[in-house]
Amino acid sequence: DFGARETRLPVMDGIPPVPFSGLPDEASELQKPPSMSGVVYLTRGVSPGFAAAQRMEDDGTLDAALAEKEHEAFVALLRERGGPLATVVDIPADPDQPDCVFVEDTLVALPGRGVLRCAPHDSRAGEVPPVADAAASVSFEFPAGRVHVDGEALASNGERIEGGDVLYVRGGDDVYHHYFVGVGNRSNSKGADALRRALAASASRARAAKTNADSSKNSGAGDDSALFRVHEIDMSLDKTWLHLKSALTWAPYVGFVVSSTECPLFRAVRDALKTHEATSVNKIKSDPVVVHRARQGAANVLVVPGGVVFCHPAAAAEVKKAGGKQIEVVSVEQPELGRADGALTCGVLVLDPFFEWGSFS
Repeated sequence: DFGARETRLPVMDGIPPVPFSGLPDEASELQKPPSMSGVVYLTRGVSPGFAAAQRMEDDGTLDAALAEKEHEAFVALLRERGGPLATVVDIPADPDQPDCVFVEDTLVALPGRGVLRCAPHDSRAGEVPPVADAAASVSFEFPAGRVHVDGEALASNGERIEGGDVLYVRGGDDVYHHYFVGVGNRSNSKGADALRRALAASASRARAAKTNADSSKNSGAGDDSALFRVHEIDMSLDKTWLHLKSALTWAPYVGFVVSSTECPLFRAVRDALKTHEATSVNKIKSDPVVVHRARQGAANVLVVPGGVVFCHPAAAAEVKKAGGKQIEVVSVEQPELGRADGALTCGVLVLDPFFEWGSFS
């Protein structure tokens, strides 16, 4: 039965957790999944043409040199705090792509070592191939395997999706993985459908791999209803934000980090989760961390394997308070990149070999 969970992992909140590299386990610190081995971070340098980057408001000329210094400091922190066996791949910048440092918008990471190739704004289409090629060339040492491109959003079919609009939230026993897509600005419903297809393809590939490993099992068609849910969030509810993850993000053991509890986008996300299971890991029904300086990107937090959360200094104390001993907080501020509507998640793609669908028994 594809939907059943294996029981080798420790039980939390009455259910075995979905594996995710390095997350501390409340049941037993001695039974953590392997941490950090093989994790790959894809980053990209700041374009010499950064001054022409797209942004919501023009507050003067952007400084490419200053943005590059911020990016280099961020990459150094990834190397320092991303784990001893992690690899940072820094893709060369493209002088003809002003926004290329914001690699998040080119791909979406899927469980089971999959990715979706995004279809960003036409002016940014050239950013996708170098990042997708870098991802497809990744070969993990442990567990051994490679990254698969499980789907592609096609602008020619009217599909638009940028990674900054895709918010991942870990689920519970009813639905293992939640993806929220902000639609109506940089992404649309057809782009959300492309994500659904890619997730289904990734799950099917993982199911087949499990079946091949155990020839006595018959994979069948499988039922994806308990595996993932893609929710669409109308960005016209609050036109303040370029992307969904500018307004709110999520971190395990922390829950939501938001610009305001009254933010219509946050309310729409919470409404979509009303009937879904809350756990001590996802904390989807707990009070969110509220960061009032969110217009400087302070509500945007980056989760890296190992229980590490990168966040704006304005959010650090409250994020740590919410996550307690289960997380470590790293404070990062990028004011020049922020002037181009950049935030922490924008500058990296996390490819974690332990980010799995769950179990295939």
